[in-house]
Amino acid sequence: MLIYANSFWFEPTGGPAEIIDFIAKWVGQRAKSFVDGDRLAQGIRELKLRDGSTLTSNTTGNLAEELTYPYLFSAQLSHRDEMVSGRKWITEVGLRQEAAGKPVECSLLLKTDEVSARVTAPIQVTRPKLVEQLIRACRPAADTPGLVVKTLDENSAKAFLHEVERDARRYPLVLISCSREGGFPVEPERLRSVLAGLAEVVAVPSGVDTFAIEEEVGRRHMAFGGAVNVVFPVRHGNRDRFCETVLMRPDAIADLLSGGKSLESEVLAAITHRTNLPASWRHISPAKVDQAILHGRVSALLEKARGSAHAGELTEYVDLLQAADQELLSKDADLKQVRADFEAKDEEVRDLKAEIFNLKQTLSGLQADDGQDGVMEALEPLREKMVDLVSSKPTLQKVVDLMATLYPDRLVFLETAMASAKDSDRNGFKLADKACELLHTLATEYWAALMDGKGDQHAKGVFGQNAFAANESESLSNEGKKLRTFNYRGRDFVMEKHLKHGVKDSKAETLRIHFEWLPSEKKLVVGHCGKHLNF
Repeated sequence: MLIYANSFWFEPTGGPAEIIDFIAKWVGQRAKSFVDGDRLAQGIRELKLRDGSTLTSNTTGNLAEELTYPYLFSAQLSHRDEMVSGRKWITEVGLRQEAAGKPVECSLLLKTDEVSARVTAPIQVTRPKLVEQLIRACRPAADTPGLVVKTLDENSAKAFLHEVERDARRYPLVLISCSREGGFPVEPERLRSVLAGLAEVVAVPSGVDTFAIEEEVGRRHMAFGGAVNVVFPVRHGNRDRFCETVLMRPDAIADLLSGGKSLESEVLAAITHRTNLPASWRHISPAKVDQAILHGRVSALLEKARGSAHAGELTEYVDLLQAADQELLSKDADLKQVRADFEAKDEEVRDLKAEIFNLKQTLSGLQADDGQDGVMEALEPLREKMVDLVSSKPTLQKVVDLMATLYPDRLVFLETAMASAKDSDRNGFKLADKACELLHTLATEYWAALMDGKGDQHAKGVFGQNAFAANESESLSNEGKKLRTFNYRGRDFVMEKHLKHGVKDSKAETLRIHFEWLPSEKKLVVGHCGKHLNF
């Protein structure tokens, strides 16, 4: 299984020999054995190390002698998995230098080899530690992504949007935002280290105005409240430009971490799923070095045969050598063409996906009489919610789901609201009908009153005398205020406005719906929908 593949350009002071020395030190540290860099550079057929791993290497030339360019080198380290029987890990490093003094291309590939289909233990995606060591020591090219963590704030929003939309960008941007408590779900520098060479890491620090940033860059390209968003390079559909994204929400990240998984590993997996295959084609593998060596030997034999005193007698053999050499070059050209065709088809598939997305966006804005197909597609989620509600016992969670589907342009239910509804249902909630009535009024008559510019004193009349409260009592403690504080898109809101029914100290027979009106978005944000919150 291909786990990781990547390529870098380095300008080490000591040329390829310096990189090979780092490879030897890295292997030695991992295997707790000494590996001679000079011997590795000359080529090792097979070296068994102290920990049971195996090291091999090959090269087109001896660094101690005058080199013939392009110079190629490859090394491969294989070792068994200490935890999973029947699995072997293989790390390959390849080098290419076109001429003396030129930058050195370095490719790395990590894969596993299983003895049979019975080896099914999950794999945590990672990258070789050698990557970070080489980046620190061997002067990577200035345009290598992921050399430093960048920051997104109000001042850099325009520059960030330009980078998002830049056609020449060939790497993802990974946004990592602060949670409501002020911390990142993973340290940005740690994430940068894992993604170096593959993606740029952009941190959205606490305290910035995420609303202002979103106004500039768009919601699709943002991350809030501890979320991580991967923004892939620009694609061009038939109608518009499009950036695919992978959004990891705070609740999903919390589940991930509680399950003992690594967030940086999951982000790396999301990126390498798209980059591994083309990167593996560029990889300077042992097979490519062997092919270059064979080509060099065939060329040398041809030159020797042509210069021989018996050239006439060797004509038949020279022709065979030439034919073999041409066959090698032809197969290599055919393979490159197949890969180019695959990349073109893959590009076409992604463009079609972008077009499908754009069409869906267009259809979502059509009026009901613009076409039955669009209407039916829009009604499908509503049908499912309605059928679910009437065919089984109503629950608070089902009511919330229905209202979120009916009024997505007016009501926003935060994860905290969903969680509180589920908690009430687990305790035998009996007021689903009342909850439906209150939420429906909130999304219709109350929302319309606020849109007309009417204040709470007038708007609350739509609920009757006792169902609405604009604020809590003056005796609200700091703890009570904290319970009523909810984070929406990076901002904390103290939601004292609430709808109420019942006074018992019972999750089954008491309902409180805390919300906040955001006039800039023309939406009501619901932070809590469930039990009575303590004062």
